[in-house]
Amino acid sequence: MSRLHRKTCLKLDGLLGDWLGYSQAFLGDNLTRLAREEADLNYCQRCGQGVGRGEPTSTGCGTCRGRSAILDGVVRVGPFHGVLAELIRSLKYGGRWELAEPMGQMLAERLKPRIQIHRGECHWAIIPIPMPRWRRWYRGVDHAGLIAASVARHLEFPLLMPLKKRGGPPQATLSRSRRNKSSRDDYRVVRAGIRGFGGVLPNLEDRSVILIDDVLTTGRSMCAAGSQLRRLGPARIIAGALAVTEKRESPK
Repeated sequence: MSRLHRKTCLKLDGLLGDWLGYSQAFLGDNLTRLAREEADLNYCQRCGQGVGRGEPTSTGCGTCRGRSAILDGVVRVGPFHGVLAELIRSLKYGGRWELAEPMGQMLAERLKPRIQIHRGECHWAIIPIPMPRWRRWYRGVDHAGLIAASVARHLEFPLLMPLKKRGGPPQATLSRSRRNKSSRDDYRVVRAGIRGFGGVLPNLEDRSVILIDDVLTTGRSMCAAGSQLRRLGPARIIAGALAVTEKRESPK
């Protein structure tokens, strides 16, 4: 190895070490703050909205009770504000891909009690909400895919990619009323075959599905994707989201 090559490698090693040190400090400080911030929050297991103690029942809370549901429940890390919102924005728009692993682990830990309820009934699979290819290229990170991969690793469940999303404006740019008009046609099931044509549909019978996304706002994207997955015969579909946008102030 030449002297110049050796110096270049040492410099790169130093820069990488500095970055990793900064990254670990960033993660450690913010995840500690997040754990403290979200420690005592309650939410409805059916719709994911924050509730007071004793308010939710087996049929939901005041927000969702009496409404038909495509999804069989919601598991979240916390509401979309404070430290959690900062971390999600850093992952989604700031290119901080290293956040996906620890945040996916946090979501996996929140999912474990729900999985235990149905333990032994069927196999499980992790499915991310898909991102259009052009948007993945533009942002440089498929945040839902990375979070889902982390969840799959920590729960030791298979990661499946049976859905595609057609192009359109990002959900973050739409008003709540426009998000509520999202159609299940925004998503399609990918058939096994050459470029998705002429093949058979994936089979999810005897499986429970955990559908992963970063933020659940109105729930329309999750329900649209879940509606397509229902065609494949899963036993249940649970939404797993890092955060849920609260429709009212969280209880203290």
